[in-house]
Amino acid sequence: HTEWHYIGSDEIRAKLFGKELTLRGYRKVHRLMMEQALALLAAGQDVVLDSSHLTRRARRKVLQALPPGVGRVAVYIDTKVPQALRNNRNRQRHVPRLGILYFGRRIVPPTTAEGFDRILYVADPAGQRHSPSHSVQIQTF
Repeated sequence: HTEWHYIGSDEIRAKLFGKELTLRGYRKVHRLMMEQALALLAAGQDVVLDSSHLTRRARRKVLQALPPGVGRVAVYIDTKVPQALRNNRNRQRHVPRLGILYFGRRIVPPTTAEGFDRILYVADPAGQRHSPSHSVQIQTF
C-alpha cells in the first residue's frame, strides 16, 4: 500500500495564525499547500490535499498547478446543510453557523470535465445523495 502524505489547510492556518478557523491568509495558505504538494510529487510521493475547494475556479487553480501524469481524484462528501450543522455541534472546533449556511449554497460539485480522473461521491449518514444546493463539501485530491 502506498503511503499518502496529508496536507491540510487547517493545519497550515494553525501554524501561521495560531488557529485553524480563520479566513486570514487564504492565498498564502493555499500557496504553501501547493508548494508542499509539488515538492512531494516531484519526489515521487502521493499526496492528499484537504481543503474545501467549493468552486470550479478554486479547483482549476489546483489542477492546473499539478504536473502531467499525476492522478487527480476528488472526494465529494455530499452532506445536507442541516446535517452539517448537527455535525458541527459535535465537533471540538466549531465552524460559525453563518459560514456553513453561506458556503453550503456556493458549492459546485466536481466533474471529470474539470480534469479529474475520478470522483468519489460519499453519501450523507442517511445514505442518500442530495442536490448540491443543500450540501456541504469536503474535498481532497
